[in-house]
Amino acid sequence: MNNEFSAGPRKFKVSKINALKQFHIVRRMTPILSKLAPKLKDLRPLVMTNGEMTEDQKLDAAADFLAPVIEGFSLLSDKDSEYVLMTLLEAVEMHQEQYGNWAKVASGGQLMFQDLDLGVLMQAAGRAFMFNLQGFFAVLPQVL
Repeated sequence: MNNEFSAGPRKFKVSKINALKQFHIVRRMTPILSKLAPKLKDLRPLVMTNGEMTEDQKLDAAADFLAPVIEGFSLLSDKDSEYVLMTLLEAVEMHQEQYGNWAKVASGGQLMFQDLDLGVLMQAAGRAFMFNLQGFFAVLPQVL
């Protein structure tokens, strides 16, 4: 997975989170992951179409996943939610065109850019989650 992406007009890149923090993210996200697990088998027919889905199929798939994600997030405490979000965002850097460098989106549990909206932050956290935990989910069936 490529570690660079765009969200809105800005460029971002993600880096690795240490394995212990990855463990704590997965542990805290168990309420969400447990709600999504049954939905994974429902996704198999869509994945097997090689990404050739109609708009209606895409919307149906998104709706099937959205409900358990929202319900799962509601089960997380504020403290756990903030831990997961901030730990993921601390692995994200934003390109600063005017300076030609990269700056951390979050550090020490604080956002470094107050002008980033929730949509951009969630995209960045989602990318950091996938970048860091794709290996865990790939080996999970072998471990189980």
